[in-house]
Amino acid sequence: MPNFSGLQKNFVPSREEILYPIIMAQEQLPRVLITTAGYGEGHNSAAKGLAQALDGKAETLVVDLFAEAMPSTFKVTRSGYLWIISRMPALWKLMYDVSDRRNIAEKPIAGLGPVESLLEKTLETWKPDFVVSTYMVYPYMLDTIFQRRPELQIPYITVVTDSIVINKTWICSNSPLWTVTDNWTRDIMIEKGVPADRICVTKFPVNPKLHEIRQIPISWSENDPFRVLYFAQRSAQFAHSELTAMLEADERIYITCILGKRFKSIYPKIKELRTKFGRRLIIRGWTKQVPMYLATHHVVVGKAGGATVHEVLSAARPMLVNFLLPGQEEGNTQLLEKLGAGRYVATASALAENLTKMMADNGAEWKSMYDNLLKANMTNGARCVADLVLNRLAEKTN
Repeated sequence: MPNFSGLQKNFVPSREEILYPIIMAQEQLPRVLITTAGYGEGHNSAAKGLAQALDGKAETLVVDLFAEAMPSTFKVTRSGYLWIISRMPALWKLMYDVSDRRNIAEKPIAGLGPVESLLEKTLETWKPDFVVSTYMVYPYMLDTIFQRRPELQIPYITVVTDSIVINKTWICSNSPLWTVTDNWTRDIMIEKGVPADRICVTKFPVNPKLHEIRQIPISWSENDPFRVLYFAQRSAQFAHSELTAMLEADERIYITCILGKRFKSIYPKIKELRTKFGRRLIIRGWTKQVPMYLATHHVVVGKAGGATVHEVLSAARPMLVNFLLPGQEEGNTQLLEKLGAGRYVATASALAENLTKMMADNGAEWKSMYDNLLKANMTNGARCVADLVLNRLAEKTN
């Protein structure tokens, strides 16, 4: 490193001499490989949230190994997955139950050789100091690679992105540690045979910015607009009926409807509602401003996906679930119910009734749900997992 001692005060070091210490500092950061998969948003949300929490503390590489190793197959299988969960949830339940009876450490999933090969190559070439998996298949691949090539072995942990209802595929690897969202999930995993000392409750690693939202107080009184953040994640027919039921239930209900990737298919079928209800209905397509919307809305209505539920919990916003997948999303809904922060509503009319119930008595039920979430403190999961990783790395070097 350059030595500037004894130099005159007017000495100007070269650009290389200035940058060299900075480059050295960057090179000393540990490398953390974060593996994810695009089958559901929860895995990607957890991976991105952890990478954000590690920013400046570690060099991270977030990789969807399925998308990278088998792009064509991934595209087809992901489309099939999305079609099944939206059109044939009963078939998804059957597939989920079958996987819950299978130990994939003993019976690996066929056809994933390219994915495992890419993981092995990434370990060889990028040389991470630590691996975090937010998708249940990768720990088994790591076990296989480390058994075959012990020189590549490094510490890893598994971030479980489901709550309470835990599929067997999460827990049969040799993972040194699993992180989970809550104590109920921890107890379930212990009942399923996972050693208690290998489970750490960290909450879900969502975007760290969501922690800031809960610091901003939100209130409601009976003369104010009651703002609903609505995620349209089903068909145009469902969106139209649910939006109509909610807006007709009470003139104080104002809705921001997020269509996302479904904008082209849904918007033409609901645009007439904007004329009918005016400024009480705002429609948006794809947005990166979900934290901002959460900050300004009183309640969220949407599907019980892991990412959505835990973003809502972290931001301390009550939620009404209008659609859930049998299996893991039942667990996410149970978590909302156990926390006293939300519930499942099966129909558009039930959705409208629940909103008016939350607003009754000057918003007594809504305030109770909001207070429950503040007390539960289901936030800062990304920083908890990041600290866990960094502590493990420190133990490794010491």
